[in-house]
Amino acid sequence: MSDLFQEYFSYNVEEINANDSKDYFIKFKRKWYNLAEQEYKRTNSGTPGLTFLFKSIFRNFPMMRSFSEVPFRALIIKDADNLTMNIQQALRRTIERSTRTCRFCLICENLSKIIKPIRSRFIILHFNPLSDSNIIAILRYIISKEEISIDDEAISSILYLGKRNMIRTINLLQAVASVHIGERIDADSVHKTANQFLDYKVKEMIGLALNKDFLAARTKLRELFIQYGLTGTQITSHIRLAVTKFPIPEEWKVFIFDLLGDYELRLQKGANEEIHLSAFIAQLGILNLN
Repeated sequence: MSDLFQEYFSYNVEEINANDSKDYFIKFKRKWYNLAEQEYKRTNSGTPGLTFLFKSIFRNFPMMRSFSEVPFRALIIKDADNLTMNIQQALRRTIERSTRTCRFCLICENLSKIIKPIRSRFIILHFNPLSDSNIIAILRYIISKEEISIDDEAISSILYLGKRNMIRTINLLQAVASVHIGERIDADSVHKTANQFLDYKVKEMIGLALNKDFLAARTKLRELFIQYGLTGTQITSHIRLAVTKFPIPEEWKVFIFDLLGDYELRLQKGANEEIHLSAFIAQLGILNLN
């Protein structure tokens, strides 16, 4: 892609992630948020939601003029299988209208979550997970560039916890390095930091649910399943610990533990983990805890 667009790469290629939050767009992709806000305020009050923001990008980016001799632009969507059905339908309509002005690249892990009208318009390429040796080579390259002091056993631990997912592995390396700045990182540090990092992610999800922001909380839940590879039982264990430390009244904690017990029983009976944990965080948002 960089060879094709050369010095005009940044003008003609846009990368977005289906897991990006509204705050991320405000901070790092402000131009798209400002454009969506202008469109939204023409007919509504307040600020645009994440769904409207994605739809705005899909409408506007392919329509913009290319800044190079190449007659089209390129939109890369990472974790596209995490896009909601509503947003995927909007993307389908954009693809139909923009075949001459834009090329689309969708990256996903679960192809079955992409709707058939979109799949039928793409060339599908399947890639095997990277080998352990390739992942370690990439990790060592990052470590050398960032000048991180780390043991070989710690690298093996990061490889094991990453479960051959390159994105998850790099995120874990980044989390460990940020906690142990200037220190020698060993295997114990990796496992300890990994648990603390996941506890933070779960606590963030519970906080969003209690504040009645269900969509954001569910996005965090899906990250735990997809990006970090946790099982439903592992997530409930982290939830139990997070609720214990959460700054809420004790009677709230008792009620949440009782509710969590019901959902843990459902998971043990083989129920769909994502559906029932989504229902759990939805109930946190509608609880009348006074």
